[in-house]
Amino acid sequence: MVTGWRDSAKVLAIESETQIDSPMKEKNVMKRMTVTSITLAIIAIVIAFAMSRSTIRAQNPPEPSLVGVWLTEVTRRNCETGEPIGATSQIQLTFAKGGTLLETVGPSIFRSPSNGIWKRESGWNEYSFAQRFMRFDAAGSFVGSGVVRVALTLDETGDHYTSTATNDVLDVNGNVIGSGCATSVSTRFSME
Repeated sequence: MVTGWRDSAKVLAIESETQIDSPMKEKNVMKRMTVTSITLAIIAIVIAFAMSRSTIRAQNPPEPSLVGVWLTEVTRRNCETGEPIGATSQIQLTFAKGGTLLETVGPSIFRSPSNGIWKRESGWNEYSFAQRFMRFDAAGSFVGSGVVRVALTLDETGDHYTSTATNDVLDVNGNVIGSGCATSVSTRFSME
């Protein structure tokens, strides 16, 4: 109950403050609601995009690739008859994303491991690569290099391949002084 002019002034002041604060409070509430709605919409879009990408990946799994480590059994062959020459040898090839490769061979004083390049040819399972290694004599002196060129085909699983190869033996000046042929079978190294 208002008893005097002072009490009336207080009531009017409180009412006018409430009226002034009410629109400002409404604006703040509206701003918060708008920001919250925009944030939720952005989160929903991000989730939908992520789910669609994973669905696309599941529907279209990546094609097998040569990238990885391969355990390889090489058989040197007579280039004219295809008959095997000598025992098979074991090597390990590592194909890196971007088209480089590294060959690891057993210990030898006569040659180095080789480095090379690879590329995909026609289709998803046809590849080729070329690699180069250095050759040494029994005293450890450099006597030239070797270049191997390979065509390979991945099987349907992408975990095995067969290949045919030619190689050139080069002297210190890069002249071809010999050549040979080989075939190989390879299995992808896995953690299983």
